[in-house]
Amino acid sequence: MQRSVWLACKLSSPAVLIVLIWGVLLALVAVGPIDYPGQPSTAVLVIVGIGLASFLLAYRGGGFLFDVGFARRPEMPALSAAMLNRVVAGTSLVGIAGIALMALDRTVLSGVNNASYSELLRCAPGLISFIEIKRTPILYLGYVTFSFGFVSLILFLLKGEVIKGWAAALAQLSVISPVGYAVLYSGRFPILLAMLLMLSTMLIRVSQGHRLLPAGHHLLLKVMIALGLFVLYSSWVWSSRQNFCIQLTPLISELEGKQRQANPLVATQTPEPPTQQAPSSPAAPPTARAPAQPPTGPQAAPATTPPAPVEGISGTDLSKKMADAAAVPSAASSQTNTAASVLAIMLEAWNVKPRGYVASALDAGYLSPQAALIGLSSFFYLTHGVRTIDIGWQARDRFSPQRGIYEVGVLSPILRVFFPQVQQVSIMEAELKSTGIYGFFPTAWLAAFIDFGMIGAIVYILLWGAVAGWSATGARRSDLLTPQLLLIFVISSILLSPVQGPLGIANAALVLGSLLIVGLIVDGWPRFAKRADPVAA
Repeated sequence: MQRSVWLACKLSSPAVLIVLIWGVLLALVAVGPIDYPGQPSTAVLVIVGIGLASFLLAYRGGGFLFDVGFARRPEMPALSAAMLNRVVAGTSLVGIAGIALMALDRTVLSGVNNASYSELLRCAPGLISFIEIKRTPILYLGYVTFSFGFVSLILFLLKGEVIKGWAAALAQLSVISPVGYAVLYSGRFPILLAMLLMLSTMLIRVSQGHRLLPAGHHLLLKVMIALGLFVLYSSWVWSSRQNFCIQLTPLISELEGKQRQANPLVATQTPEPPTQQAPSSPAAPPTARAPAQPPTGPQAAPATTPPAPVEGISGTDLSKKMADAAAVPSAASSQTNTAASVLAIMLEAWNVKPRGYVASALDAGYLSPQAALIGLSSFFYLTHGVRTIDIGWQARDRFSPQRGIYEVGVLSPILRVFFPQVQQVSIMEAELKSTGIYGFFPTAWLAAFIDFGMIGAIVYILLWGAVAGWSATGARRSDLLTPQLLLIFVISSILLSPVQGPLGIANAALVLGSLLIVGLIVDGWPRFAKRADPVAA
């Protein structure tokens, strides 16, 4: 037990965890089963080193700030179990209502088949500005409330010993928020984010000397079932998306052609967009519309002047066209049944090749081609961000600061719908496509640079580290809820840092905002109650 507590204490320390994650990642890129030519490069090592040093420096400062601030804070009574139960139930209901509003808008009021529309944008994300979808205010109300479901789930796992009855049931039902969000947008990252938040909560519980999970409710069994279902769902999403993209390739080509005709600048300013917003499927080989290859060196920068708004296709017409396209039998895709086909797929889609020991295992028959492709594509999916850093560094002069639009996903639709005259989203997409990183993971370091520029990225990382230090110190030395909730978020963001920035996964910025709101309300309530009723105090 003591060894488990010691290990959990180490892993729940953001300073230790971020060094461990990036040390392992760089080692895997250097000697792992995929040969990334020249990676990790000197530029990547320097960038990661500066990022880690900035984070660790700010981490120490954040801990000092908490010590100074908390030393002056008068001791307040702990929050009652009754109040905590009300908070858990309330956040659960708000989160469930939020995801219900989003579902109502996207599936009923939008005028388009949401499932097909979401999959279409995964195949051809560049069409989003060409498809005219009716949106109502309830979608945006749902956006700002669904993330409270994450908070309810975290609070239940963190304080489950005192959460009983309906509050406990509603907290577990809050899993609807991440699952519903993932299903509505044909993705997986909302569920992955929720699972990492749960894992971070478990780490903190063990580091505080508690059980891994609260007693009762059969939580361990439920977590194992959820993990298994997530694996099955991920495989189904990849397989379904591949088949969908193959079947709708003619329609996608038609729509992209109309988009270029409506606005010729699209054809001259931006290269062909990649098939998906992430690298190719770990569960299936790339399709005929494989993701664009990132360049291996500097290229001449095309113009990145944003295209003007164009008239596109309505949601109703799009649904009809997608239904007609889906009714046409698709040509059978070739099977990946030889080692040569695996090599060809990797070179065409990712511009990489397996290392010699993997190729030898394939040639000797110790490893089947299909198993090799699944394993290699999964490895590529998690590690290619290191190469993206290098590409971004070589093309650094071709980026302009996006001021959060790149990471905070909710900002793009808000700008498109409410501020159509602002072309920052189009500028961003043009820059990403011109540099060859559109559709690939940037890691936390490159995401910070794309959003805030060189100096702004350092400030951003310093803030990230300071929040990590403040929350880690607060979670160890106080009973306040806000530091614990922030620490859970920080640990999750570090685990995802090889993929995206702290605010860049599944609208994590909204989850962070919800955690902050709930934490500050809960921690501030005893002080407010004392002021409101000084006699009782």
